Amino acid sequence: MNAIQSLLYPRSIAVVGASNDPGKLSGRPIAHLQRLGFKGQIVPVNPRRAMVQGLPAVATIEEITNDDVDLALIMVEADGVAEAVRACGKRGIPAAIACASGFAETAGGVRLQDELRAAVEESGVRLLGPNCLGMIGLHDRAVPTFTTALDNIADLAVGPIAFVSQSGAFGSLIFSQAQQMGLGMSHFITTGNEVDLSVPELLNALVDDPHAQVLLTYLEGVADGRELIEAARKADAADKPLIAVKVGRSTSGAAAARSHTGAIAGSDAVFDGFADEFGVIRPDSMGEMLDLAVMFGTGRRAQGRRLTTITLSGGAGVLATDVAEELGLDPSPWPDVWQREMRAAIPPYGSSKNPIDLTATMLSDPDLLAGALGVVERNPDTDLVLIILGNADDSAPALVEAIRRFHEKTHVPLAVSWTGGNGWALDELNGAGIPTYIDPSRAVAALAALADYSLRSVPEIPTPPAGFDVAAARALISEIRAEGRCQLSEYESVQLLATYGIGCTQSIPADTVEAAVAAFDAVGASVAVKLLSASVAHKSDLGLVRLGLDTPSAVADAGREILAAAQSAGIEDGRLLVQAMATPGVEMIVGAKNDQAFGPVVVVGLGGIHVEVLHDSQVRPAPIGDSSARTMLSHLQGHKLLDGARGAAAVDVTAVCDVVTRLSWLMADLQDLIEEIDVNPVLASAHGAVAVDALVLLRSTREQDGVR
Repeated sequence: MNAIQSLLYPRSIAVVGASNDPGKLSGRPIAHLQRLGFKGQIVPVNPRRAMVQGLPAVATIEEITNDDVDLALIMVEADGVAEAVRACGKRGIPAAIACASGFAETAGGVRLQDELRAAVEESGVRLLGPNCLGMIGLHDRAVPTFTTALDNIADLAVGPIAFVSQSGAFGSLIFSQAQQMGLGMSHFITTGNEVDLSVPELLNALVDDPHAQVLLTYLEGVADGRELIEAARKADAADKPLIAVKVGRSTSGAAAARSHTGAIAGSDAVFDGFADEFGVIRPDSMGEMLDLAVMFGTGRRAQGRRLTTITLSGGAGVLATDVAEELGLDPSPWPDVWQREMRAAIPPYGSSKNPIDLTATMLSDPDLLAGALGVVERNPDTDLVLIILGNADDSAPALVEAIRRFHEKTHVPLAVSWTGGNGWALDELNGAGIPTYIDPSRAVAALAALADYSLRSVPEIPTPPAGFDVAAARALISEIRAEGRCQLSEYESVQLLATYGIGCTQSIPADTVEAAVAAFDAVGASVAVKLLSASVAHKSDLGLVRLGLDTPSAVADAGREILAAAQSAGIEDGRLLVQAMATPGVEMIVGAKNDQAFGPVVVVGLGGIHVEVLHDSQVRPAPIGDSSARTMLSHLQGHKLLDGARGAAAVDVTAVCDVVTRLSWLMADLQDLIEEIDVNPVLASAHGAVAVDALVLLRSTREQDGVR
C-alpha cells in the first residue's frame, strides 16, 4: 500500500493533539470516527492524558506501538505541525493530514509553510493540507476530519462519487447537500494549501480506485496545469467523468497583457480550453455540479442525442424541447410508425408526437405512463428519456413504480422532473438511482451533458509536423538575447515563424526611404510600409502603417511620414519594413503564450482589431494536432465566415490548421525562451493562410531561471 492509499484507506489512525472534549475542534475527529463506525484502531496522542474519549492515549508519536497506524491526523497549532510531520516520518507513518491554519494563507505564515514543506521533503511523509478540513472515506468510515458536516448524519450515503476540493468550508457544504440528496460518495477530500498533495495527484489516484467512478473537484486555482492534464487524460481513458467547478472568471488580468494573445488567453479561457480538449465537464455552480453528479452517478452512457419526452403538461414539454435544441439534443417528432403505436397507448386528446403529452389524465390513470413507457422501451430511435411529472401525491406510488420498472428494464439514460407534491416521489426515485430534478430545464441540461460526454472525441496525442528547424529558431533568439532585448521586431518575428514552416508575406527591411523604394521595386507589386522597431508592439495604434502603396512616390512619401512620426514619438531604433500586400481574406489571429498554470497554450480567433471586442477565440494547451485545431475553428462563433459568407469562397481550413498546429509546436518547443507570440492578422483565403504581422515577446532571464 503506497502513501496515498494509506490516506484514502487507512488501517488505523493516530490523532495528534487529540482532545478529550468531543465539542472542541481537536476532539471532534475521534468523536466522528467512533460514532460512524471506523473499524481500525484510533490512537489518540496527548501528552497530558492517559485516556482520551474512552481510548488509551500515548504521549508522543514516537510511542505509538501499532504498526497498522498509517495515517496521522495532526490537530496541533501551526508552529508544531512541522515537528509532528518529522516525528511521523521517524515512526514510519506514511501519510498525514495537517488541519491547522496560519500558514501561507496569512502574511505571517509563509515561513511556517516553508518549514513544513522542508519537513515533508525530509521525512518522506505524504501530507494533505495544511489549512484543510481533512478527509472522509465513506466505504470504511474513515473520517479523519473536524467538519460539522458530519454532525447530523446518522449514516453515510456511500456511492461512486469522489469529491476533491481545495476549499474545506465550501466543499463541506457541497458534501452536506449531496448527503441530504442521498448522493452516495466514496471520498470527500480537502486539500487546503497543498504543500504536498494536490488536487491533480489525488485525482490521479482516484482514477485507479474502483470505488470512484465519477470525479468531482472544486478549484480556486491551478498550480500545475500539466499535472491536471495528465489526470484528465487518465480519467478520460478510464471513462471516469471529471466534473470541475473552477472559480475566478475575472478578466482583470487582461488589462496588463502586452499582446492581443495575452489579453485573449486569460487564465479562465485557458481552463476552458483545457476542459474542452480533455473532456472535462465544467459546471458554473454547486447546484449544476450536483445535478451532473446525480446523472453521471448512474454509470449510463448515451448512444446518441435523440431525446424522447413524456409529459403531463404540454407547456412543460415545449420548454424542455426548447432547452434540448439549445443544448444540442435532438427532440424531433417520432417517426409515423412509432407515433401510431404510441397513439394506441395514450388518451385520444393527448399527443403522440415528441414531446408525448399524456395530459393530466395520467394523474388519475397512472397506467397510462406504464403503457407509454412500454412503447418508448421498444422504440430503437430513443437515446435519452425525460419524464415530466408533478403534483401527484395520490398516484405517486404507481407512477414511481412504472418509472422504476422502466429504469430496470432499459439502459437508456433517464431523467425525471418532478415538481410539487410532498417530496416523497423525489426521495423514492433518487433512492432507486433515478436522476430526479424539480425543474425540467435542469433535467434536460444533465441529459445533454451526459450525451456530450458519451459522444466525446478521444483527446488527440499530437505528433510534430514536418519541416521545422528548432536549432535555427534557438539561434535566432540567442542573437536577440545577446543584444539584451526581450521583444523581437516584426521582421525578426516572421523569420522565427519561418523556421517552423509558417508562411509569411514577403518582407524586406529598409534603413532609408531610398532603400524602401528599392524594396518596392524588388517586390514588384502593391506593398505596405511599416515602422520596423523592436520597441513598438502595436504600430497601427501609433499611425505607423501605410497600406496598398503601388507607386515609388507613394512608398517614398509613406516612408518619410512614418520615420518622422517615429522620431516625434521618441522611437530611436526606427527603420522601415516593406511588405507585399497579401491576398484578401478572412482576418484571423493565431497566438501562443506561456500560461502560469498550464505552460504553453495556443490561441486562434477572428483577428484584426475586432478580436478583443468580439471575444471570439479558442485556447488549447500546446502542442496540438490537426484534429484539435479543426475543433477550435468549429467552436468559433464566427466559424461560418470560414465556410464562405455572402458568396465569398470558402477558406482553406487545412492551411489555417497548419498555421495553428505549427505555432503550437513552436511555443511548446521554445517555452523556456518565449513568453508570448502574436500573429495578427493571419489572412485566410481559398488559396491558403499567410501571416501578415507578428510580435514575439521573450521571457526574461529571471523567468528562464524559474522565477516568474
